[in-house]
Amino acid sequence: MPRRRPRSPPALMEDAVEEILLRVPPDEPAHLVRAALVCKAWRRTLSDRGFLRRYRGFHRAPPLLGYLHSLYHETGPPIPAFVPTTEASPIPPLPLDGGSYWARDCRHGRVLLQSFHQPQRLLVWDPITGDRKELSAPAILHTTYAHAGAVLCTIDGCDHLDCRGGPFLVVFVWANASDGGDGLEEWATTYSSETGVWRPSVSIVIPNFNHYIAGKQPCPLIGDALYFTLRYGLSILRYDLGGHRLSVIELPPRVFGRIVMKVEDGVMGLVAMSNNCIYKWLWQVNANGGTGGWEKNMVMELKTLLPWPARRTRHQLIAHVEGTDTIFIRGARRAGVFTLDLKSRKVKKVGEEILLKGRLSAP
Repeated sequence: MPRRRPRSPPALMEDAVEEILLRVPPDEPAHLVRAALVCKAWRRTLSDRGFLRRYRGFHRAPPLLGYLHSLYHETGPPIPAFVPTTEASPIPPLPLDGGSYWARDCRHGRVLLQSFHQPQRLLVWDPITGDRKELSAPAILHTTYAHAGAVLCTIDGCDHLDCRGGPFLVVFVWANASDGGDGLEEWATTYSSETGVWRPSVSIVIPNFNHYIAGKQPCPLIGDALYFTLRYGLSILRYDLGGHRLSVIELPPRVFGRIVMKVEDGVMGLVAMSNNCIYKWLWQVNANGGTGGWEKNMVMELKTLLPWPARRTRHQLIAHVEGTDTIFIRGARRAGVFTLDLKSRKVKKVGEEILLKGRLSAP
């Protein structure tokens, strides 16, 4: 009696397939690429714009595909380099034209680059499409102590899941000595891609010459404001986008190596590292709308999470992934660059440190 061939399992309904693919974790885009190779029906589903929209909305926070860092060369100034963190991360060609640039900010699908030799030359670049726009920063009449910049989408009601090609805003912040010589004067202005002009600058005087802008620190967007870290001080500079004004927020005492980031429910948070522990504070606003204050929210030991450093060496907190609870940590003794999810406590090594001529390059 001839053997019967086993029956193939019944095909899954299209709606069921879509729901399964919708729940594929976005951490590794290569998983979706492999799923698309299963059959034509799956490939058709995964390439459908409606499905891709649902997928982005379902997972909300986009995955970390890589990061930019300023790579020092032995014979010259820094050049930004893209470091992929997943198997499927594309390595976009940087639009540098042989020049040297700082990677100042990355948000809403755009990167803000600033020329190393010509600080007034800025470049807004879309690494996916390759689109770029050059602009000149406002003239700085006095010697600047430091400057920083940010780029963001300005489409009303945009969820920033696919907003490339639309209007954008560039915020440029810098510091110089005040006219009275009694401190530093912090300045801020904005450039709109719709008008093509810079807005008149606003400023605030800070009576401490050490409170200049830490240009290499991330500047998170929380609500309708950008927050810039002030170096060698216990303060951050808040720029109100809607009101076009500056203010200063004091940080908790004896907190060093800190990163300001958006945390639960859009609240401003502060993450710092000390004695190889992670500390987190939340900014609490008074019920009557008055001045708020910091409240300690979490303490996390790193001894069981990261390679434990030798004596007199420490891990270092260097950046965060905006829109997530993930931070970047530089491992002690050149152990590498790691990401740490503050909620799940998941650690992933995403890069190696580069040490050239005594200078360390990191995100």
